Amino acid sequence: MLIISFDAVGDRELSRLMEYPTFSAFAKQAALFKGVPTLCPSNTYPIHTSVATGVLPKVHGLISNTEAFPKKYPWWNYDEAKIRVKTLWQAARERGLKVAAVFWPVTGYSKSIAYNIPEIMPRPGEKPISMLLKAGSTALVLKMGLRHRKLLNGLNQPNRDAFAAACMADILRKHKPGLALMHLTAFDTLCHINGVDSKELDAAYKSLDDNLAILLEAAGSCREVIIFSDHSQRNVHTVSDPNDMLTHKGLLQKKPEAFKPGGSGCFFECCGGTAFFHSGNLAPQQVDEIRAGVAQIQGFRRFLTEDEIHGSGYAHAAFGFSAEDGHAYFSLKPPHKADHGYPIDMPEYTVFYMVKGAGFEPGSVTEGGSLLDIAPIVSKHLGLDGVGK
Repeated sequence: MLIISFDAVGDRELSRLMEYPTFSAFAKQAALFKGVPTLCPSNTYPIHTSVATGVLPKVHGLISNTEAFPKKYPWWNYDEAKIRVKTLWQAARERGLKVAAVFWPVTGYSKSIAYNIPEIMPRPGEKPISMLLKAGSTALVLKMGLRHRKLLNGLNQPNRDAFAAACMADILRKHKPGLALMHLTAFDTLCHINGVDSKELDAAYKSLDDNLAILLEAAGSCREVIIFSDHSQRNVHTVSDPNDMLTHKGLLQKKPEAFKPGGSGCFFECCGGTAFFHSGNLAPQQVDEIRAGVAQIQGFRRFLTEDEIHGSGYAHAAFGFSAEDGHAYFSLKPPHKADHGYPIDMPEYTVFYMVKGAGFEPGSVTEGGSLLDIAPIVSKHLGLDGVGK
């Protein structure tokens, strides 16, 4: 089975994708589930981990793309050891299947993936190739790097996706893995940089279709293919940091060791369209005062419900809240023209998945569904046990 992630491609992009030959041809062979709610907060790594486990972030434990409050630059959660339950690739390996993954989130240092080029986000001064050699399949990373290096332009998109697709195509043809996981991010990257309605996204649409053609051709006789999107994006005109309020009050805890779930740190963990308040050692009355102040800050939309907070894995937070359309919350990240991380009730924010395989009617369209359905579908097809446990 081949699973392909179209990062940040929401429902509203489907009509545009249908204009491209490979995607429209695939749609006629697959069952489409649209109007699917994403997960809260709608960020890439927690969602991909939920897709790979069939459970919410509160269960699998990977609740954020990055560490809670980095000292200088974000440190991405790419180590597989951070996942607390069994993944699709671990269950597949237990069944004796070979697994391949290219740029799939949170697969670093995996002993279950035979052909692994994990997604690594280096901080300034770090060398991506050195990190990949340590966290991935060393010989494969070297071979693919040498063979397809001309496709790369640093980590810029859509070159990065072209490189990734070429690597996976080689793996599919030569090794024929029983389970292959592919993450394409050009649309997400170009949305962040240029906005969701920008002309620059033409290159992302074409890249998705071109790379899909490459992957499907390389998969050959593979009859089962799943394509899904993790979240959508919204245009952003104002980025703010609620920690400024704590700084003004003299409450921001600046010791790095305190920035841990349940730790003594008093800070806001900013997740784009949402933020969570870690109250540290504050008294309940002080927490109430902070909560009242949050309702007055720039871009505030609403407080998250108890179900949203617990489902997201942030039960240790005193409260969470979301930003209005056009606003986002960050501490260190440079401003983007579009972003995600919002709750599932954001307008025009639903996603989709498509399944080509036995038991799914070609060309059918179903409204609704859940991204948590994907892991059970894969498990049933491959005969996997214990995923998400």
